[in-house]
Amino acid sequence: MNTKKQILERATALFFRNGIRSVTMNDVAEALGISKRTLYEHFSNKDELLSNCLEFQHGKNLEEQARAEKEAKNIIDLMHRHFRNAVIQLREIHPNFINELRKFHPEIWNTKVEPLLLERDDHTKNLIIKGIEEGFFLKEVNPEIACKLLHAQSDMMMDPNLFPPGHFSLTDVFRHIAISFIRGFATERGLKEIENLFFNPNQEIYV
Repeated sequence: MNTKKQILERATALFFRNGIRSVTMNDVAEALGISKRTLYEHFSNKDELLSNCLEFQHGKNLEEQARAEKEAKNIIDLMHRHFRNAVIQLREIHPNFINELRKFHPEIWNTKVEPLLLERDDHTKNLIIKGIEEGFFLKEVNPEIACKLLHAQSDMMMDPNLFPPGHFSLTDVFRHIAISFIRGFATERGLKEIENLFFNPNQEIYV
C-alpha cells in the first residue's frame, strides 16, 4: 500500500470515529507515524484531505455495492446486504460527523456530498423498481416517493435534537427505519423473504 492510500485509510477512520473538528493534521501524522511534512506533501490542508477521504470511502462503498449485487440471489437479499453494510459503517461513525461536514465544510458538502446523495436516490429508486418487477414489492408503490421517504428518515436520524446520541444508538434507529421501510410495501412473497433474511437466527447477523 502506498503512502497516500495509507494516509487516506487512517485519516478516514479518524474523521469517522472522532468527528471532523477534533481531528487535526498533526493527529493524522502521529497516527501514521509520519512527519507533518510528509503529510503535507500529499495533502495541502485539512479540507483537501477530508475531500479525498470522502472520495476514498465512496470508492470502497461502490466496491462493496458491486460485490453485494453479484452475490445476492434476489432484491430482498441485496437490500439486506446493503442495510447490513450501512449498519457496520454507522457503528464506526461519530454522531456529529454529518452535521460537522454540512456546517463547517459547506463547499465539500455541496461539491462532493450532494452529487452522491443524488446518486444514492437513483440507486434506491432502481432497487425498488426491481423489487416490484420481481414481485417482492407491491405494484402500487411509487418508487420515487418511497425512495424520498427512506432518505428523509435517514437524514432525520442524524438530527441530535430528535435522536440525542447519549440516548439513541444510530444503528438502532437505522434498523427501525430500514425494517419499517422494506416491510411497508412488501408483498406476501416479499414478507416471507424479509422474515427469512432479517429475522432468521441462522442467517448472518444483520446488526
